[in-house]
Amino acid sequence: MKFISFNIKNFKGIEDITFNLDKSPEANIYTLVGLNESGKTTILEAINFFNPRDKGLSSLDLPGGVIKDYNNLIPISKRDNFNEIIEINVKIKLEPEDIIKIEKLVRLETPLKNVSCDKNILNYYREYHFKDSQFEKLESLWSGFRGTLKTSKKSPQQIGHKFQPDVNLKLAAFCEPLIPSILYFPNFLFDFPAKILLETKEKPTSKESFYLELIQDILNSLENGTNVTTHIVGRIKSTEQSQKRNLGRLIQKMETKVTNMVFDAWNRIFKRKITNTRLVINYDVDEDNLAFLEFEIEAEDGIYQINERSLGFKWFFIFLLFTQFRPFRKDSPQNVIFLFDEPASNLHSSAQKQLLKSFENLIDNAKIIYTTHSHHLINPNWLESTYVVKNEGLELDKPESYNVKKTNISIQSYREFVTHHPHNTAYFQPILDVLDYVPSNLESLPNCIFLEGKNDYYTISYFKDVIFSEKYNLNMSPSTGSGNLDTLISLYIGWGREFIILLDSDKAGKVQKQRYIDKFGLIVEQRIYTLSDIDESWDKKELESLFENSDKIELQKTSYPTTTTFNKTHFNRAVQESLVNKISFEFSGETLGNMSKILEFLNDKILI
Repeated sequence: MKFISFNIKNFKGIEDITFNLDKSPEANIYTLVGLNESGKTTILEAINFFNPRDKGLSSLDLPGGVIKDYNNLIPISKRDNFNEIIEINVKIKLEPEDIIKIEKLVRLETPLKNVSCDKNILNYYREYHFKDSQFEKLESLWSGFRGTLKTSKKSPQQIGHKFQPDVNLKLAAFCEPLIPSILYFPNFLFDFPAKILLETKEKPTSKESFYLELIQDILNSLENGTNVTTHIVGRIKSTEQSQKRNLGRLIQKMETKVTNMVFDAWNRIFKRKITNTRLVINYDVDEDNLAFLEFEIEAEDGIYQINERSLGFKWFFIFLLFTQFRPFRKDSPQNVIFLFDEPASNLHSSAQKQLLKSFENLIDNAKIIYTTHSHHLINPNWLESTYVVKNEGLELDKPESYNVKKTNISIQSYREFVTHHPHNTAYFQPILDVLDYVPSNLESLPNCIFLEGKNDYYTISYFKDVIFSEKYNLNMSPSTGSGNLDTLISLYIGWGREFIILLDSDKAGKVQKQRYIDKFGLIVEQRIYTLSDIDESWDKKELESLFENSDKIELQKTSYPTTTTFNKTHFNRAVQESLVNKISFEFSGETLGNMSKILEFLNDKILI
């Protein structure tokens, strides 16, 4: 099975939203951006709250990971007398192997002769009923099955509560374990236990069970049929020397497997090899004769517990340990959905970028949904599966105020949001921070072409690097406007480096050209040009006007498919994304000719 969408109603600040994971069918990574208090965490909590098996990280009692009192879910504005239903409706698609299993169950264990569902999609509802603002009951419902009794000649009937209740129960009991696992990381930085108990006097707590399952996952990865009880606990307590030798060899294999898997992944992420570092697993029994394991890290400078290592080391080690071995769990759904709330927010920017790369290593049989405020955790390649979360209770002009009565969390794809709310950039500022050029990235190269703004920079770079396949070796730097090049000019004059300046041939460009000449004299007069200096017919024109009209619309559609008219902001963002993602486009001869003429002119004037 795989998740198609989540419909959430009356959950905390959510009135009614649908989070569609199938809008970009090929996507496996989903990014949620928005202001503080916009509701990003609430959406993750709702998805995690749906988890029917509750075998995720919530068993570790992480802050925010467990909702124990259902009454706390009532929307704030309705707490006085809530008599409604909090509902989470999940649309799930059956995989071919799921259909085969269900057909076999129906044939052998039910009075039905067949069963089907439209487009192999089922709906699973979890309804939390309240009366007088107090939780009353939970109902879990399936819908979407159609079946025909073996004794009936009628057409297939919808399978509901009134139709064969025993069949419903069997189908529900069979399908529920097939639902993909949900692992919610509300705050990934937590203490790793000094000792992992392998047995307990009484029923193990959920936390103890979690770590037991982790040990079994590691054993499963060895593919040798071993288990915790027989091959670790039994051997720890055995007095036979042969069993001690067997245990030592097994522990050695576990150490090697974890060391290789975790640090190989680490090396791929960080692009540098960790040497002379390995996992050490110790074993013994405590004062109650209960077997346990200890995980330690051996490095050149000694042996340490995991919690004694640096913040960054601890974060990534635990992250990789938990995520790399989860797929080896037996009798568990193959698909997993990871929920990360502000991952690595307390780590430096380079660590955040490395985490972003690591997500790509998790996507086999997995989906990732994560929230962020950081532009270091935005990948332009994932914009089609990026969503903006908005809360009507927040006022952009008064961020310190919050109107509880207006609370209503919504979610909208990035494309749709920027189309309908182009001026609400605060909600998707991290994305713009990634796309927008940062002047401090100016390359320290001998010769440079100064452009008046980032849009001109992106446009010319796009044709230079993507359309004409780096035919031209040009170094360029944008300013923040045609009148803001003074500092760059002064620096290059002082450094004795070659430069030229290209401005639009509109009124502002011509005025600033003359100002620079008056201010810096002949040294600039011989290096400053407007578009009309390249072609007289381009007088009074900006760079965008050199695109053929249909090219502008069609290129804009690559990022905004529903667009019908030219929008300068959307057009320039489409150019930026095409450059960042190296996406080519078939331009008309007129546009190609104009851009080629610009690049040839710049190439002739600058001495590389």
